[in-house]
Amino acid sequence: MKEGYMTVNLTNFNGLSLEENVKNNFKQANMETALAHVLQTRYNAVTLAQKFGADPDQAAAAALLHDISRLFPVDEYLEMARIFDLEILPEEEQNPDLLHQKLSRVIAVETFDITDKQVLNAIACHTTLKAGATTLDKIVFLADKLAWKPKDTPAFMPLVRKQLDKSLDDAAYCYLFNSLEDNKAHKVVHPWARAALEELSHHNIAC
Repeated sequence: MKEGYMTVNLTNFNGLSLEENVKNNFKQANMETALAHVLQTRYNAVTLAQKFGADPDQAAAAALLHDISRLFPVDEYLEMARIFDLEILPEEEQNPDLLHQKLSRVIAVETFDITDKQVLNAIACHTTLKAGATTLDKIVFLADKLAWKPKDTPAFMPLVRKQLDKSLDDAAYCYLFNSLEDNKAHKVVHPWARAALEELSHHNIAC
């Protein structure tokens, strides 16, 4: 780890599976609710991988680590991003919480020795998606949204679930379209999300 990074005691426990490592770190931080979200995301990701022909092990790994940066306070995200020389977009500067997907990718490499680029890329765009997204990217993106607690779940999520009967693209488009419509008047919208929606819109998908 780089100097100045370890404000939280993240540990890679030798001899334990990735899942047990992640569980232990969240439990040490007394973040049981966040852990429950991570484990539900893992279940969703594996289920979607089996349905849409992706590698369940890759889906599980990406899901387990997608929110590992949540172990750090949001007010440290900008400094952490600078320490690791990450590109910080204006939208991320304005809303640092948007950086957590990139930071989770860094932690996956630095602490948990993940080298699978497909897994790392899926972690790094799980909040926003991006143009040129792979099947694994879309699976982790949707698995995360499907794992939100009921009180945090947008009203349009039943539409997203229905679109999953058609394809990952239909479901991802449905989520992005409705989410950006909801947020455009009062929240920062990440440009990766706009780019993903624009790309998917060329597929003549309706929601």
